[in-house]
Amino acid sequence: MKRKTCSFRKQTFVPYVMGGLLVSAAPAFADTEIDALKKELADQKRLIQQLLTTREDQKPSDAKGEARAARATPTTAIPGITFYGAADVNVARMNSGFGSKTSFGTGGMTASSIGVKGERELGSGLKVVGEVEAGVALDTGVVSNGAVVPGINNTVPSSGGLVGSGPQIFSRQAYAGLATNVGTFTIGRQYTGSYVAAAAFGNALGAGFLGNGATFLPVIGGMPTRVNNSFVYKTPRVSGFSGHFTYTTGSENNVSNNFAIGAVTTSDKAGQGWDLGLLYLNGPLTASLTTWNVNNASFVTAGENGLAEKKGWQIVGNYNFGFMRLYGAFVSGKISGGNYENVTRVLSKASGASASAAIPFGKSTVYISYASLNDKSLLDRDGSLLGVAYKYELFKNTNLYASWGRQTNKDNAAYSLATGGDLVGNVSTPGFDPSGFVVGLNIKF
Repeated sequence: MKRKTCSFRKQTFVPYVMGGLLVSAAPAFADTEIDALKKELADQKRLIQQLLTTREDQKPSDAKGEARAARATPTTAIPGITFYGAADVNVARMNSGFGSKTSFGTGGMTASSIGVKGERELGSGLKVVGEVEAGVALDTGVVSNGAVVPGINNTVPSSGGLVGSGPQIFSRQAYAGLATNVGTFTIGRQYTGSYVAAAAFGNALGAGFLGNGATFLPVIGGMPTRVNNSFVYKTPRVSGFSGHFTYTTGSENNVSNNFAIGAVTTSDKAGQGWDLGLLYLNGPLTASLTTWNVNNASFVTAGENGLAEKKGWQIVGNYNFGFMRLYGAFVSGKISGGNYENVTRVLSKASGASASAAIPFGKSTVYISYASLNDKSLLDRDGSLLGVAYKYELFKNTNLYASWGRQTNKDNAAYSLATGGDLVGNVSTPGFDPSGFVVGLNIKF
């Protein structure tokens, strides 16, 4: 068959060449001869097209379908699988009590990450779902959790580096489960409804820009953000309402009573607890009410006699006025039990609130946020946070940004200034007010 095809192509190619030469030499021929050659060329073209069509129709129908699909779909596409991520780099200038320092960082607008999400239809409204997502510090290549806790990890002053998670590659989330007509059921390491509400609905700056309340207020009541060994149930949305329930078995220690690890003590109930969120999303209004109750992971042996409970609640919301979206949040919480209030005492009782706004114009958006924390414990570590940010959409999913933030600390407080990926400056001197400025590039894919 291949020989015949080659021969056929050679035979049909000759008239084209001959015809081209003859047409180019038109003055040597009469008009009637040129017209005859043109007609012969047209007949040859129709014959070739007819033969090619016949050969295509002789293929099995599935082969034709596969051929069309191969032409229309990139070979890298995998049905049901989505690859995604964010790459964020920046230059930061900050002062955390040791003079102004310049550093290259990551996570100035959003945490840098890479993830894979998949689903497979099983029929009858049932499908399998799963997702794994890793946080990455692009300045060091370290695998990490992303958002950090202000005031923690203060042993290295003036360090902007992101704290790594060791072998925990998919530290942001890793889960699998079933999606049904009555909701989605998943098991793994997952976000809680409280943190989703705080970061996505309660603050205009999200959990990235300097001065955002979404990385400051969650310290109240030990709000759970991502939890290991968790079961999550998300309800369908009905009349604008939906639910997000999380239960975690905690660290899953295989013991029946307290046991010591170095200077602290833990038990089989360490980290156990739940988080419940109710979301309303309808038109320009988004609102969420959440609550949680989670055991502490350990307790100090000197004076404490058991695990403390982290519990609290929050209400957040935002409203789109068209020319501006206005955000608000209020959080209240306690860490109590096991004599925690008299020994460790950190934020044993506290409340806080924030107000923020996003003002878009053209490809630009201006953000402003103010948050305040009232520590009612014996330590009295009050603080407030102010942030201003600007974003410009350079291309689709590609943004240039700049943000400025200032953390104000009361005499006993030492809260650090954080972005979505870095501690811009660890504060080791109580009462010092860190400030910083960041300029960067954020790409989502």
